[in-house]
Amino acid sequence: MGGENAVTGWIAEAARPVAAGSADGPLGDLEPLRDAARGARVVGLGAATRGAHELFVLQHRVLRFLVEELGFRTLALEEDWTSGLRLDAYVRTGEGDPRALLADAWLPWRTDEVLDALLWIRRFNEHHPDDPVRVFGLNFTTVRASAYDLVIEHVRRAAPGRLGEIRELYAPLRPDGDIDEHVGRFRREPAKRPFTDQAERAYALVKDLPGDDLAVHAAQAIVDFHHFHGLPADGIIPFSERRMAANLLWWHDRTRSKVVYWGGLAHAANGERVTSGPSERTNTGGRLRKALGNGYLAVGLTFDHGAVHGGVPVPPPPAAFGDAVLGQAGPPHYLLDLRGPRPAEVAAWLAAPAPIRVIGPGYRPEDDADHAMPGSSPGALLDLVIHSHEVTPARPLR
Repeated sequence: MGGENAVTGWIAEAARPVAAGSADGPLGDLEPLRDAARGARVVGLGAATRGAHELFVLQHRVLRFLVEELGFRTLALEEDWTSGLRLDAYVRTGEGDPRALLADAWLPWRTDEVLDALLWIRRFNEHHPDDPVRVFGLNFTTVRASAYDLVIEHVRRAAPGRLGEIRELYAPLRPDGDIDEHVGRFRREPAKRPFTDQAERAYALVKDLPGDDLAVHAAQAIVDFHHFHGLPADGIIPFSERRMAANLLWWHDRTRSKVVYWGGLAHAANGERVTSGPSERTNTGGRLRKALGNGYLAVGLTFDHGAVHGGVPVPPPPAAFGDAVLGQAGPPHYLLDLRGPRPAEVAAWLAAPAPIRVIGPGYRPEDDADHAMPGSSPGALLDLVIHSHEVTPARPLR
């Protein structure tokens, strides 16, 4: 049997069918995840697109399984930290309207599928008030006024004599009004360094005070916001990867909670040398693997063809892509463990450098071959794959 035939034969034999029609119902088809995730402290669910209904459903079902069966208690999203605080307050206490909260979140999360996941977490927490599932935002690109207020309130309690100083430092930095307009104004600001310096001075003031590590984290998020929006284009992604990993590890260390990380495949895969333009970087998943070893499990949610983002058609990936063969065998939706001893032809496919399809918020079918994550091999990037042969568009919030 030839190399590709050997791989498709192995997939047909090793693939375990999973359901992707609805997030409700029994979870027995996900039992193969039990042994794979039993020792993990963070499971990264990296989706090849955030525009597909089936991939969101699969992420939700895996979240349910990890929460109900293996005691995971945090959902980490590639979402701003301050927005994450509001989502967390909702799932813990019922405070706020989840639909309105998502409508103010990052565009890819504004779907009925993500709303369904939040509603499920809220129901779980109502039945487990002493052992709740939390929501945590990893990012810092739209830090809202609540972060500044949190820091100022901490200084008021811990060092009232310095309250005037922290207010003066934050006065020109604190958002006033629409957060997107605030981000736009700062990005257009020709002299950003003075603003960043003030954010750093505020952080230095707060980190030396006793007590509230949440306030220190808020001050760090404000610093990150100003650094991020002041970087040249080629520095944005590496900085974001480093800080998202650090934020997730901070939360894990603080709460001792096992974490389900919903991210894009380019971020959540175990990427030690991910190519970005002319440079290479270690992505979020790669940094988590360095920090946690086998305590980080990288799961890729891939697909062959279908429609995303409201109905944009997507053909099968080019034959040279590492995930192209996944669509040639197996059930309509399946789980495949890529670890452990394999036949020589399968091991060669897993080790061969090849791009893997990644579709961001914008996609044009004529540029399909450009929507890829180059720089490593499927076996190095992923521990498990959950693959869908065909996907349909995610459902925008009604």
